[in-house]
Amino acid sequence: MRELYLKAPAKINLALHVKGLREDGFHELQMIMQSISLADRIKLKKKSGGIIVKTSHTELPTGEENLAYQAAEIFLEKNPEIKQGVEIYIEKNIPIAAGMAGGSTDAAAVMRGLYQLFELEADLNKIRQELEAIGSDVPYCLEGGTVYASGKGQMLEPLPFIGEKYLVVVTPAFKISTPEVYKLYDELKGYQKFNFDSLLTNLKNDEEIDWELDYKNDLKKAAEKICPEITEIKDIFKNTKPDFTMVSGSGPTVFSIYSSRERAEKAAADWPRKNDFVTAVKTIDSY
Repeated sequence: MRELYLKAPAKINLALHVKGLREDGFHELQMIMQSISLADRIKLKKKSGGIIVKTSHTELPTGEENLAYQAAEIFLEKNPEIKQGVEIYIEKNIPIAAGMAGGSTDAAAVMRGLYQLFELEADLNKIRQELEAIGSDVPYCLEGGTVYASGKGQMLEPLPFIGEKYLVVVTPAFKISTPEVYKLYDELKGYQKFNFDSLLTNLKNDEEIDWELDYKNDLKKAAEKICPEITEIKDIFKNTKPDFTMVSGSGPTVFSIYSSRERAEKAAADWPRKNDFVTAVKTIDSY
């Protein structure tokens, strides 16, 4: 096999609870992660040596700071019998710095793809541990689906798939720095009460999601303060009568879930703010 094409799906958070600050400086988290059909496309091609990253997006770094580059580096380091290199092309469809794990999912897809490209046996548990070094979301992005993530986000427990839900994802042009959001969160704090166990019980045992439970995001207040456009986007969503609306991750992306594909597509088609990234997508199971 000389080349390979892969999809790298985005993720949203259906809930994000910050339990506190850990001794290592990271935050202790509880999250419900969910993959969606919005995805980057990645092409991997064998070359004589080294790693080259090319991309459709001018703002995306292509050197060692690119997470997909780092994944390829780890792969070649862990498999010294591979004497060739790889060219990675990323067709960027997921907005950058948007709270949807765009860089993390590219890294996970590259790692998964390199095992296929070089026809090596992949031990997913081992690969997940290796990917932790790149970022907290990367191990999740290896297989995606509906997952309970805890610790820094790297401890994963698969949950039953929530089923195909139709949603609209909106990302304003404003870029948000995740560390900045967490820093402000430490000053503002999140919700006083957050019954996360009720969410796990709901997702594991019930046929339908009860959106009245604590499906919420502790980082919301900090993200809205840094990017006031989030509030405006949520107000527009409110008029489209969704089942549920939330900020994803550290923002600035906001998503709304609808009762039907038609309602989601209509909300996306009628979106009034012209500079936003807007797309109607659906939830997907693990891949």
